[in-house]
Amino acid sequence: MEFTPRLLLLPFSWLFCFITRTRNFLYNRGVFKSKSYDLPIISVGNITVGGTGKTPLTELLIRTFSPEFRCALLSRGYGRKTKGPVLATESSTPLSIGDEPRQMQLKYPTLKVMVAEKRVLGISKLLKLTDPPQVILMDDAYQHRAVNPGFSILVVDYFRPMHKDFCLPAGNLREPLSGRKRANIMIVNKCPADLTKRESEIITRKLCPLAHQQIFFSCIDYQPPKKLFKTTEPDTSLSAGKFSKRPILAVAGIGNPVPFFKEARKYASQLETLSFRDHHDFTSGDIQKMAHTLKNMGSQTIVLTTEKDAVRLKDKDLPLELSGKTWYIPIELEILFNEQDTFIKTVEHYVKKN
Repeated sequence: MEFTPRLLLLPFSWLFCFITRTRNFLYNRGVFKSKSYDLPIISVGNITVGGTGKTPLTELLIRTFSPEFRCALLSRGYGRKTKGPVLATESSTPLSIGDEPRQMQLKYPTLKVMVAEKRVLGISKLLKLTDPPQVILMDDAYQHRAVNPGFSILVVDYFRPMHKDFCLPAGNLREPLSGRKRANIMIVNKCPADLTKRESEIITRKLCPLAHQQIFFSCIDYQPPKKLFKTTEPDTSLSAGKFSKRPILAVAGIGNPVPFFKEARKYASQLETLSFRDHHDFTSGDIQKMAHTLKNMGSQTIVLTTEKDAVRLKDKDLPLELSGKTWYIPIELEILFNEQDTFIKTVEHYVKKN
């Protein structure tokens, strides 16, 4: 293994691993209590910190169940400035509920969105509504063991194999690998679209699934860019051909921006990048820097950003030279090997049984 300065933190990782393993043991033995509920609760989460692609998976589940069931999203609401349980309304902003919950609220108007540090309180609030949800999707709740979900989906990053990593702070794992045993399904996300069956079998063996666990493989399907602000132009999305000779300033404040920058390069004759931490709240200084870089790159330059960043930028007072030239790339998740129906039917079986 290649030496990195983070490996000097291994003693702290061993301590962190011991603490989280002990915590899991106490939950498993019932010393620490997990609350169960009489309705379907699906947890989507990860063991690796940073962007593994949970949001497009959650959106796939929303699109699957919302036509038939009253669905609710329950999230911690990372990046919000509020505290306690907050039910999203039309006037909610990324600062009041977080960028990802706000993104899903805007895309799916019938979806109830609740944010709460303590998920038990969030569920209690949801169940007291006059039209309570019939299905609850818990986002990024794999380590939140105070709630016992009926079904857990663990998202694994293809580019950051768990079996080659350490616990925090020397590595990127939130808990030991043994935590993967709680999952009903593991999804290896961000795979190449042309992933071979042989490679998927090698990855499956390394994940060592239990008899009851299913493993699926997925890739991120980047959609055509869309304008951040609607205009009177009839077409608000552009093809790669129209972008092919444009200088592009790619802006990302997500967990792992490398795949996004790779996608942005397909549209660019010249590419400059600006990267910020995940859930970054863009400041006036950041916006000025974007505008300055845009100007220096020439009049044909556009800004291309992620769907999550677009939600935060749209809430800002952007100068005209930015607002009229900013586009974002929507993403969807695609299950590989023609197994999307199998995946959906597996989750549907749990929902309809409960």
